Amino acid sequence: MSDLLSIKGIGPKLKTKLNRNDIYDCFDIINRFPSRYEVYRLTTLKDAPEGSRVTLEGKVASSAIVNYIRKNFNRLSFDLMIEDRNFKVAIFNRDYLRNVLTVGEDIVVTGNIDRIKNTFTATTLKLKKNFKNEIEPIYNIDGVGDAQFQKLVQLSLKEYGHLIKDELPISLIKKYRLITYSELLNIVHSPVSSKDLIKIERRIKYEELFKFQMKMQYLKLKNKSKKSLIKKYDINLVKEFIKSLPFVLTSDQKKATNEIIKDIKSPYVMNRLLEGDTGSGKTVVSAISILTVLSAGFQVAMMAPTEILAKQHYETFKEYFKNYDYKIVYLSGKLTNKERFDRLEIIANNPQTLIIGTHALFSNDVRYNNLGYVITDEQHRFGVNQRKKLKEKGFNPDVLYMTATPIPRTLAISLFGDMDISIIKERPKNRIKVDTKLFKSSEMDLIYLLIDEQLKNNHQVYVVTPLILESETLDLSNAQKVYRELSDKFSDYYVGMLHSKISQEDKEHVMDLFKKNEINILVSTTVIEVGVDVANATLMVVLNSDRFGLSQLHQLRGRIGRSNIKSYCLLVYNDSSESKGRLEILEKTDDGFKLSEEDLKIRGPGDFFGLRQSGELRFSKASIVEDAHILEIARDDALEILSNKDSYRNNEYRLLFNYLKGVLRKANLD
Repeated sequence: MSDLLSIKGIGPKLKTKLNRNDIYDCFDIINRFPSRYEVYRLTTLKDAPEGSRVTLEGKVASSAIVNYIRKNFNRLSFDLMIEDRNFKVAIFNRDYLRNVLTVGEDIVVTGNIDRIKNTFTATTLKLKKNFKNEIEPIYNIDGVGDAQFQKLVQLSLKEYGHLIKDELPISLIKKYRLITYSELLNIVHSPVSSKDLIKIERRIKYEELFKFQMKMQYLKLKNKSKKSLIKKYDINLVKEFIKSLPFVLTSDQKKATNEIIKDIKSPYVMNRLLEGDTGSGKTVVSAISILTVLSAGFQVAMMAPTEILAKQHYETFKEYFKNYDYKIVYLSGKLTNKERFDRLEIIANNPQTLIIGTHALFSNDVRYNNLGYVITDEQHRFGVNQRKKLKEKGFNPDVLYMTATPIPRTLAISLFGDMDISIIKERPKNRIKVDTKLFKSSEMDLIYLLIDEQLKNNHQVYVVTPLILESETLDLSNAQKVYRELSDKFSDYYVGMLHSKISQEDKEHVMDLFKKNEINILVSTTVIEVGVDVANATLMVVLNSDRFGLSQLHQLRGRIGRSNIKSYCLLVYNDSSESKGRLEILEKTDDGFKLSEEDLKIRGPGDFFGLRQSGELRFSKASIVEDAHILEIARDDALEILSNKDSYRNNEYRLLFNYLKGVLRKANLD
């Protein structure tokens, strides 16, 4: 019906090009909105701001010259008289314009002006007779020009535009004074004023964020409606355990504990994220919740991303629960057949068991006995299918995800919008603040003295570097070079090295030696495990710290100061680095949430804390940073519709729910 070939001007060749750009029918053409707009507004030299994109009129003052720099890359240059001044104009990959630019021709150029050098770097060039003050849509469609695609849009709209319905409810359109979808289609491909651009942006941003929130809130409500087995726990046992702790819980720890236990007590499945800054005490909160579930007669499985972290949790919980009869089993892929068989027997025959391990927890031969609670530590390190496999080992077990990565609220409700979130910001009072200081790379002799001082006190040192091997293009420190230098400099001590190219087994061996104080200085890239506890490590030196994000540096800093010994983090930056101001934030604060907000402003959500941006967060106009207020409004609107049973029968929402069904069918749900 809406076949591409039904449009005049589209033949088999053009159809193939459009298909390559994921355009398969005329509705795809109509709904492929411009990626941006070029706004041409003629101005004068007096009103043209320096360093900004401007459009100016001038007269060609010299013949154009083309320089062929390399294959498929050339520069066309000529003199242009703009008002009473002569400018050298350069424009790239426009060699075909050479014959058009005759001396004395009036033209219009758009680009960046430099009044000091009298140069103009142009991006667009038109003859004056062909120029109109206009807004030009840019589609960035491979193999198809913008003007050609705009023409195809108009033909498709004329033929099929009347068939497209608005999925956004009319009540929301009226509430926020948005344009309808048909109005959007009429102006999005050919806006004539800046007012049109504002209308387009308001409609698209709200719709993108609202539809995203509809999906996330639907999943959240669906999870909340899943029945779980009732867990009748021993409240007195839990209270006694909390009293027996050698410290008082912070108010944030108490709040998070109450939220988790309330979920465990409810007849519905818990799906919660426990988010806490490094050293905030997430482990003890998880311990209280584990004891709650064990006392109710259920098993608990705790999955960690590495054996080092899993073993550490095993030792920690053995200590916490030493006065109880519950079984605690460590499971990994490196056990002997006999060890594995014995532990699988314990798991299969003892309902009140805590099982701690790596991905070995969801192996086919592991048979749980009444699995009621699943905890995933550093959950972003596991794939959806891995987490799903473990959950499926029980009947709708409660699920807690833990992360030591402080995520700003705006990003958290986007990445984890389908979960409830508990946040621990407050630090335990006995935690000593790590002092952070900045040093220039020319001050390495002073750094060596500080390292020597810590070693003489029998303390250990981390030295972190951003690269593994030497780079021809970047003058950065690297693990191998630094390892050799430190081995020479501190020949009386043991120096170890850790990076992503060595095997997991070797990594664990090196970390184990460091934990036992058999390695005094550990040279490492950023693979140092989040959560790994080496209480005797009191100094961290981060080389080329200007190459790291603030939050990544904060995470690294969290590897030290894990005891009552005063600890120090030294950030070494390039003498000529412009990042000093950014790094100074780390000297002033150790609040991971504040730092994460700064990082989000600076870096955007694309690659935040090593969390690769998910496809779901790629919006065409909206930004979860700049449009956080719209995101929250959209969430409230989505919840209001989804929470009202009448909405599902209301004809106003029919197309919206059809859209929702479609995206949920395609989604890879956890």
